[in-house]
Amino acid sequence: MKNPIKIIENSKTGQVVTMKTITDKRNGEQREVGSIMVQQKSLTGMGRLMRVSSRTAYLTLEQDALEFLSDYLTNGAELPFEGRLVVQETLEPYVKKDGSFQDPKINPTTQEVITYKGKPVYRNTFFSEDTSVKDIFLKDSPDSNSGSDVIE
Repeated sequence: MKNPIKIIENSKTGQVVTMKTITDKRNGEQREVGSIMVQQKSLTGMGRLMRVSSRTAYLTLEQDALEFLSDYLTNGAELPFEGRLVVQETLEPYVKKDGSFQDPKINPTTQEVITYKGKPVYRNTFFSEDTSVKDIFLKDSPDSNSGSDVIE
């Protein structure tokens, strides 16, 4: 089953591309790049009750990549190349641009922080051109999700 990745506009600005300035950590050089939000639907709960979930990630594009993809940068357009949005859970939060740490994963029903072996879990989603890359979920109990690696 083909599972396309679609480009989604920013709900706050209505724009598909958000321009921002980044600084190269090695040499301090600043440059303008564009960020686009992409979304992919997937079936989850294989072997149990299946449902459709959406995965969202952000791609940062250099100016030449923005120009190369300019014909595709519209709301709802499919990325013109194959890939997969991969979920990776970890025990290490990333540091945001403002210096604060990523918020841990929250159980939507109880509003409690989800933990693995007593430590908070952090969820990240990224784009991979390798469609065979598996998701990595941290769970205290086994799961039979065939598209994922579960670390116990």
